Amino acid sequence: MGSMITLGIGRMEIDWGKNNSFTDHSALFKPSDIKHIPYYYVDMDSNEPLIEMKEGYARKLNCMKKRLDLLGYDLSSIRAMFEETVRQHEDFGYKIKLSFDVFYDVLKSIDISEIDIIRLSVDFEENGYDFGEYVRRCILEAPQIKDKIIVEYEDDEDMEYRNPKYEVSEFLENLAPYITLRILAENPNNADQEVYWSYADVVDNGWIQRSEVIKELAPEKRILIVTEGSSDSYVLCKAIEQLYPDISDFFDFVDMEENYPFTGTGNLFNFCLGLCKIRIQNNIIVIFDNDTAGLEKYYKSLHLKKPDAFIITKLPNHSEFSNIRTIGPQGSSKEDINGRAVAIECFLDFGSVEKSPCIRWTSYNKSERKYQGELESKDDYVRTFKHYDLTDSSYDVSKLKFLVDYIISEWIHRKITNCQFEKITQI
Repeated sequence: MGSMITLGIGRMEIDWGKNNSFTDHSALFKPSDIKHIPYYYVDMDSNEPLIEMKEGYARKLNCMKKRLDLLGYDLSSIRAMFEETVRQHEDFGYKIKLSFDVFYDVLKSIDISEIDIIRLSVDFEENGYDFGEYVRRCILEAPQIKDKIIVEYEDDEDMEYRNPKYEVSEFLENLAPYITLRILAENPNNADQEVYWSYADVVDNGWIQRSEVIKELAPEKRILIVTEGSSDSYVLCKAIEQLYPDISDFFDFVDMEENYPFTGTGNLFNFCLGLCKIRIQNNIIVIFDNDTAGLEKYYKSLHLKKPDAFIITKLPNHSEFSNIRTIGPQGSSKEDINGRAVAIECFLDFGSVEKSPCIRWTSYNKSERKYQGELESKDDYVRTFKHYDLTDSSYDVSKLKFLVDYIISEWIHRKITNCQFEKITQI
């Protein structure tokens, strides 16, 4: 009979494999997610569900959303995947008219706590009861979707031999399981439901080695973040590790101990230029400062022909930077420093040092006709930041969260952004 390896949420199974033939789902988890989890079987004597506790992966669904996004299963991407799967099924002689929006609304409404596929497998199915069977018996009979699915056949003469409900359930069952996971994660009622990857049986029965399922995130899924200075990388690294532990393993940083190689906008731009010339295939995010010098090089770098896995961005604008005290040739005033003097230190807690934040205009950029500014006592802000725990509410992390969310968004939407820029440059 062989051994099964399954991916499920609560008692809902959404993907399965057998023996050494299965999809590797380790990227959804971290090695720290390993613990004893429930394995569901059917007792052959009593024909009742049987639960055994064995080793496996477990992570709450709400802690998996950003991992799915970084793996390419954000909401906009899964829409495109769904629509492509619809097109692919036309090769089988039928066309399913089911919009992503209808599918999304119905799947999102599912409350995992109300589903017991194990019980259904005992009551209805001799050979098990998976997500496809649940779709056929439950989802396709839901009133909000039942009358909105149309199956069109190329040859009308074959209609009497075809089963539209079966065609649709087969189509939905063959969708990537991460599409299902990502939509289910949008329902707040499912937030605390645990996603299980139950691999113990295939390991215990010798089909695979334990090291084949318990491993670090693969290098091709990791993202290298490169900044203008070593302190920038330090700040981002600590912020991600403490504020976003669910996805911290996705990000790498250049060694920050000594001789940081990309200090300054010029060196960082040359680095970008070199990577574009060799058509680098690694996942890389380059971040320029949002100041006069940084913006000059940032806009220049946008014209470089880059691979999809290599994006160049800048620190974002923030409302708090629109009215900051400045000192310069014109004296002291309150000004908007977005695009003129925003460096990583500006995203730290201004209340963490005794001095009020102040930008000093240091030099004039003739080509941009703007002054370049710098946060006074910026080293004090970084030095103080190093001693704080970012998780105990003693430090204001609102701007840091804003920054990290922005960086994640830039990565997720990189293909859209690149396409939009290419269209603009072609006009």
